[in-house]
Amino acid sequence: MTVTYTLEVSKAKFWGFPKLLARWKGSIYRLIYREMLVFLIAYYTILLVYRYLLDVEQKRTFEAIALYSREFCSEVMVTFVLGFYVTLVMGRWWQQYMNIPWPDRISMQIAAYVNGTDERSRMIRRAMARYLNLLTLFTFQNTSTVIKKRFPTMEHLVAAGLMTEEEKAELDNTATPHGVWWLPAHWFVQLAVLARRECRIHDDFHLKTLIDDVMEFRGMCGMIWSYDWISVPLVYTQVVTIAVYSFFAASLFGRQYLYNSEAPNSFPIVDYYVPLFTIFQFFFFVGWLKVAESMICPFGEDDDDFDLNWIIDRNIQIAYQIVDQLHGRTPKLSKDPLWDEAEPTLPYTEASAAFKTEPHVGSTTAMNIPEKAAQWEATDVMPAICEEDGANYYIRKNKDLDDDDDGDSDTASQPSRLRRSRQRLPGLMPGYSRQNLASRVGSKFGSLNSVFGVKPPSSPPIPSVRKMSISRARNMDSNMSDFSDTLIRDSQLNIESFNTCNVLDGDAEAVMANAPPVLQMLPTPSEKVYNATALQNVPEHGVLDLTEPEMPRKMSIQGVQGVQGIQGPATTFDDHNSASEISDSNSQTLLCKKSDDE
Repeated sequence: MTVTYTLEVSKAKFWGFPKLLARWKGSIYRLIYREMLVFLIAYYTILLVYRYLLDVEQKRTFEAIALYSREFCSEVMVTFVLGFYVTLVMGRWWQQYMNIPWPDRISMQIAAYVNGTDERSRMIRRAMARYLNLLTLFTFQNTSTVIKKRFPTMEHLVAAGLMTEEEKAELDNTATPHGVWWLPAHWFVQLAVLARRECRIHDDFHLKTLIDDVMEFRGMCGMIWSYDWISVPLVYTQVVTIAVYSFFAASLFGRQYLYNSEAPNSFPIVDYYVPLFTIFQFFFFVGWLKVAESMICPFGEDDDDFDLNWIIDRNIQIAYQIVDQLHGRTPKLSKDPLWDEAEPTLPYTEASAAFKTEPHVGSTTAMNIPEKAAQWEATDVMPAICEEDGANYYIRKNKDLDDDDDGDSDTASQPSRLRRSRQRLPGLMPGYSRQNLASRVGSKFGSLNSVFGVKPPSSPPIPSVRKMSISRARNMDSNMSDFSDTLIRDSQLNIESFNTCNVLDGDAEAVMANAPPVLQMLPTPSEKVYNATALQNVPEHGVLDLTEPEMPRKMSIQGVQGVQGIQGPATTFDDHNSASEISDSNSQTLLCKKSDDE
């Protein structure tokens, strides 16, 4: 019973949709012509009473009622309520169609899995296909008025050849208050198990596949049963119906053409005879409501309801053909006509030649990029930086950039500043900050001592308690890391002339004049610098106590003490693995190693 017009709209053309307005079956006119006649009769009845039967005073009263009704019509949100309702009903309508079971897939599995050409094998296959259709019939018999009228009782199914007397007796003997529409699915499963025991189904996997698919088939029938049981909430349907019909009940008075010149009359003179736009509104709103009414139960007798009779007939014929007439039948195997063609090209008729197109290769394939715009943005090629020397490169690079910025920050051009900012970015990466670098340098001392077999020196006692502000400690941390990097990198450093661990009393002032900032910050050469880089546990605003023994030790410089002379060998390694070993009279040794990854 479904009205289809797909062919008429297969091509967008002039006056395409308006041509569909001339159809009657399934049209809006057929749905609402009765309601429209009742509305127009009521409208013209009130019009005649107002114009010819009421006196002057009664007309004034009627005009007041008409103005009040007109105000009501402008307040009711019919479009909002109807929109949500029709959307809900439309979704249910389509989901019910998607849950209509089709036996084609399971019928093909029956033909493939249930083997045998004898009469019993054929009986099993046909019985399984029939049980699928019985399951569908029992579902629609209890949910569709069309199928119920065609097969009112079980005797009609027996007379139609869809069920045997033994199966009817089995149904009658099954005592359950919840219906027996699901019983054919149980018969199907039991028959499949029997076929497996008789080795007509050769594999347990095939048996499981059949059972899983029939359970899915049964679930779709159950969904149709559920849609019949759970309707759209009645209160929602009532709200929509009251909103639409009350709107047009008020329109019977509010849309009348009033005679009184004092009353505001916004209607044109054409409404004196025919309420033209009121009729259009009636088409829109009442037609919308009637559409929802016809779609809320698609298994009924409306023009656009699903044609279940055709579905039942089709399913039975297709299922029997697949499991019986077509079982084991295939065309003769031979080479296809395109056997020797690697890339076959199908011909076009003259009617379809205009639709031949080239294959799609991507929307940007034909896009041309100018040669100048295709150049890389960076003019200088960045040198390859391995994991080993990345840290030292960026520290030296950032230091040089900081010096340049101090000198010509006001006169530097915008491109140069932009290039510097990009070159600084790797220095901000985790693991390459100065504090982390210095801490990693300190962590290497222990590993070097263990490699060379040197016992790390014990911390000497702190001669005095000295407290330092955090800002100054952080400056020392930065300077210390720069100094340690410079000391380690420079393999030509004369350790006897300038000892970073011990300073002679007599040369203290000369040495301190050329010493790095971390040493110049100390008031006297005999003061000890200890744990200058361990700042991660210091609060943001506070005082750093350099004599705190619990502070985590990142790096220790046995340094600047007044020792009367330097004893012990001084060794310098190559540029890639350099170290300076300095031993005093107390055999205190400091190993400073430059690693390529720091």
